Amino acid sequence: MAPVVTTALRVALVVLATGALGAQIVIVVVTGMSVAGGHPLLPDAVYAGAAVVTIGCVQVFLVAIWALLSMVRRDAIFDERAFRWVPVLAGSGLLAAFIVAAVCAHVGELDDAPGLILIGGGIAVAGIAFALLMTVMLGLLRNATRLRRELEQVV
Repeated sequence: MAPVVTTALRVALVVLATGALGAQIVIVVVTGMSVAGGHPLLPDAVYAGAAVVTIGCVQVFLVAIWALLSMVRRDAIFDERAFRWVPVLAGSGLLAAFIVAAVCAHVGELDDAPGLILIGGGIAVAGIAFALLMTVMLGLLRNATRLRRELEQVV
């Protein structure tokens, strides 16, 4: 892979991670201010917690992408060490999707917004599809690694 592509992707990952960290800080500060202002604690805290955990899932996802990208840059992607990062991608994406879907379902029920519940269901289905896709990709990575090992033995 061209060094320009991997460098550009790393820059994008740093920007995304910085934005996610900033969003977490803002969510905590805004929630703290609303709690201090006398608003009910539970809904704000629960929604803020869901947002922070979801953004945390995104950060875990970005770390896994960074690790895999580093392996690509070293031409070491066809190694058993890459196998552990693909389930991290699938798990963090699935957890984030289900948290967002649960919040959409809860808010949709409270506000009598069936469209929001439908959006949450779509997000849940997308999360499941993503996790299944990552499972398929892991199988392909395992096969490619095995084939590369066999080819190295022949050569």
